[in-house]
Amino acid sequence: GDGEVFRQGRTAEQPGPWKENRPQHVTLPPAAQEVAGMEFRGLRIVGQLFDLYLLGEREGELIIIDQHAAHERILYQQLRSGYVSREMPRQTLLFPVSIELGPSLAEAIEQYGGELDKLGFLVEPFGDQTWMIKAVPAAASGVDPRELLLEVVNGLGRGPGRQQAGNIPAAVDQLLATMACRAAVKAGASLDLREVTALLSQMDQADLFSHCPHGRPAVKRISRREIAGWFKR
Repeated sequence: GDGEVFRQGRTAEQPGPWKENRPQHVTLPPAAQEVAGMEFRGLRIVGQLFDLYLLGEREGELIIIDQHAAHERILYQQLRSGYVSREMPRQTLLFPVSIELGPSLAEAIEQYGGELDKLGFLVEPFGDQTWMIKAVPAAASGVDPRELLLEVVNGLGRGPGRQQAGNIPAAVDQLLATMACRAAVKAGASLDLREVTALLSQMDQADLFSHCPHGRPAVKRISRREIAGWFKR
């Protein structure tokens, strides 16, 4: 049970129960299953704190990972990479979702059709002011399709803004960050061992990992010496 894990610790590669008595709340995208380097996957997992932070131990350091900020950074990079390469992975909806739009939003969807396609959406007209959402960006497939589409269309309507590195307009870059935030593991979600392993594996594949796209720290390292000082050892 959990007590055994907290007494002995467990590396993310080792099989066995971890919060085995809790329901599974989160499904990470398929890319999370890829084998990656060992920087994060080699952590000795201590547990999850407040259903907010993952705790790991390695080489005399306590590693604290903000699960939402870390996953947000991963999804942001996946979305950004897909946009730049014009090969945004899509999730085709098993049952297309209809959305009723007023004239201005319908016009906006027609105007930004090419950009929506680059962002991973497949939206087609279906009668008067009704559109069918047939596919969404795979990294954000857990978000309500209607809400996501409206957010993206409204964001595109705010204008392209300045160009970012990689030829991404600032407004689009901000949209990608927002989409990543909406799709990321939420604070308060209980993760099982498989999900923790998947998250750590993805972290190893990401670049510039210290912060989420909104600038919040994703990882905190505390040395054994610093902890000892707290207790005047």
